[in-house]
Amino acid sequence: MFVSTISKLSLIGALSTLAVASATAEPQTSKELVIAAPFGPKSAVPDPRARQNGWLSNRAGVSETLIGLGYDMSMQPRLAQSFENLTPTEWKITLRQGVKFHDGSVMSAEDVKASFAKLDLEGHPAHNPRLSKLLGLKAIKVVDAHTLIFETETPNSAFLWSLTEPSAAVMKDGYADHPLIGTGPFVFEKAVTEKTYVTRGFESYWGGAPKLDRLVIDAIPDGAVAALALKSGDVHLVSNYPEADFAKLEEDQAGQRFEAATTRLFFYQPRVNGGPLANDSLRQAVSLGLDRETIVAAALAGVGGDVANALFPANMTSWVNADLTLPYDPVRAQAMLADAGIVDSDGNGIRELDGTDVVLKLRTYEGRAALRPTLEITQAMLQQIGIGAEISIGEFGANNDALAAGEIDMHLQAWGTAPQGDPDYFPSTIVATGASYNIAGYSNPTLDALLYEGRALFKTEARQPIYARVQEIVNQDLPIIPLFHKTQVSVGNGKVLGYQIHPAETYLASPELDLAE
Repeated sequence: MFVSTISKLSLIGALSTLAVASATAEPQTSKELVIAAPFGPKSAVPDPRARQNGWLSNRAGVSETLIGLGYDMSMQPRLAQSFENLTPTEWKITLRQGVKFHDGSVMSAEDVKASFAKLDLEGHPAHNPRLSKLLGLKAIKVVDAHTLIFETETPNSAFLWSLTEPSAAVMKDGYADHPLIGTGPFVFEKAVTEKTYVTRGFESYWGGAPKLDRLVIDAIPDGAVAALALKSGDVHLVSNYPEADFAKLEEDQAGQRFEAATTRLFFYQPRVNGGPLANDSLRQAVSLGLDRETIVAAALAGVGGDVANALFPANMTSWVNADLTLPYDPVRAQAMLADAGIVDSDGNGIRELDGTDVVLKLRTYEGRAALRPTLEITQAMLQQIGIGAEISIGEFGANNDALAAGEIDMHLQAWGTAPQGDPDYFPSTIVATGASYNIAGYSNPTLDALLYEGRALFKTEARQPIYARVQEIVNQDLPIIPLFHKTQVSVGNGKVLGYQIHPAETYLASPELDLAE
């Protein structure tokens, strides 16, 4: 396995494939790296602070946050030189001096304050109520040109961790020549919606001029097509390589291979506020009927992940609840269904609930190779315990809308559970009452109180039992049904230098990223 190291962590990025740039505008010696990624930009000018745009911008080296995450998931300075907790609700941030925006201006405390203010400005391209809720800011005070005091509405131990999220990028408002003005090692050049994100090197980057002249990230959702693009020379690196093909390369000891465990969880989000899966016994039986070991072996070819026993993977050593399991027990599942009166009374092979055949509508989306086979395997496994399933592929946002509307029963998704390095992010975003991605209507006052308590505690040892209990409640209620934790596998053309997979998958492009001659 070839793994290049990145010396600076205050970097970011991503790159991708099929460069659409005029050859006449580039000198003969221009060094361009093209990367195939599963997802592309959501608009022609995707402000990193809005929606999930920051993930791509952060990977591509355009935007930066005040604080970053190391490859050991530790908190590290980035645009902030230092940070300090003054009181339970006040945080002092001292900025790195001499940082330049891509328009040549020098970053100041006023710029940082103005950037965060846009999160709450309806109609602005940076408007992000989800991140604003996570930060819970009451006020930002500028002390001097390089110092700010962030004040939160309530004690929030996850606050500094929330500043590591890619959406918490420090940006200036753009204009015609510079539509996105960040501080990273690469300058935004253009984006083609759902297709391509193009950047160029920024010589005045505070961390040193990048070795590449240009990065191109092309969206190729189909992993097999991306692998063919690599083989044909259209791209230099496939960030999310098909697991089955990677396993063959492993067997043959071929190719420039990269792999690393991440915090990404593949899981089902069932509709719990209506429809058949509002029935607790049925939901529990679904989980018991899923053979996670077989799913990992089949969908990931045995190289792409590990079975999930709870929300967090083993590499989140401070937070994983190692006492939990999500067993495969189809016999118990069938007994549980029978006890709940969910039986096959007409002999057609499908159990009935309230006189109606239980045929669950399951949906997922393109972009991650393991999603489709996981959906197909689930359909077969549910049939073994007498539950029918109709499966389909849609678009992520449309799938969420369908789940909320009761048009489908479960949405198969893949999320990074700790893009901020803190355990609060994922449960507070997807299972807390009223959370932005709590599409299925789950509500548990006990869990909500635990999450509130966890944010109000500041010592890891005090918070650990809180989040252990949160994971336990999720396993009991199953507002999400965890399947497996993902290992990312990437393949280069043999010339990629300085590339390393980050556990949170939020960093990629750095000044050291390079392409050998």
